[in-house]
Amino acid sequence: MRRQPPPPPKEPSGCIQTIVITRMILQILFIPLMMILSGIIAVVLTIFAFSYHPLIGLAAIAGWAILITAVGKWEWRRIGKEMDLDDRR
Repeated sequence: MRRQPPPPPKEPSGCIQTIVITRMILQILFIPLMMILSGIIAVVLTIFAFSYHPLIGLAAIAGWAILITAVGKWEWRRIGKEMDLDDRR
């Protein structure tokens, strides 16, 4: 009597694979999703500030502009340290 070959190893279930793929996709999209959510919150807060008083609304817009400028400058300096001057041109 011939010996039967061993059964092939069990592959992980589809549920585990789905969870792993979903987690990988969410890790990739976390920062863009948070940026979109932050933008929506900023618009809602600005509209609320304008409904309270126009000067407070203008102050909110100025605050967002200052914040975006500061983040842009910080990012430029951070990238500048990682790259040579020749690479930025």
